[in-house]
Amino acid sequence: MISGVYKGFEDLLQLQIIEKMPCIVAVQAEDSDNLVRNLETDGFTEKESTTLADSISVNIPRNYHMAKYYIHKYEGEYMTVSDAEILEASSVLSKNTGLFAEPAAAAAFAGMLKYRDSGKLPTDSKNIVLLTGSGLKDLKAVKNLLNIPEAIEAELKNLKPFAP
Repeated sequence: MISGVYKGFEDLLQLQIIEKMPCIVAVQAEDSDNLVRNLETDGFTEKESTTLADSISVNIPRNYHMAKYYIHKYEGEYMTVSDAEILEASSVLSKNTGLFAEPAAAAAFAGMLKYRDSGKLPTDSKNIVLLTGSGLKDLKAVKNLLNIPEAIEAELKNLKPFAP
């Protein structure tokens, strides 16, 4: 996905719709870091991916060479986040915005939180976090975060305890 984001912004830059390339931060799960881990090497070493963020759990990232090219060309930044940080970010998103992101999407928000906490994110900056998947897509990974109410029989008398 990161290569597509860079390509889109590069097109905007070439069309002079934007004046400069924004700071783009690639975020991967620690347990699926085959892009980030290989960015500073000449080759590619594959490591088994085991993150709970199913949609980004890949051993060989698609468009690895293009992503590496753009990150280096535009001096992009990159980081990893733990599965615990991903789950926490998912919870923060849901509680504060009502957005229920799947863990793969919540990884991006976890990265933004980590980036902010590192002091690299100016308080007056404008930022975009791409949340690309609904939490309904991967309920298994977040089931421990969910508080599903107990079912009641569909009768009016059962609703009275909940009425004001």
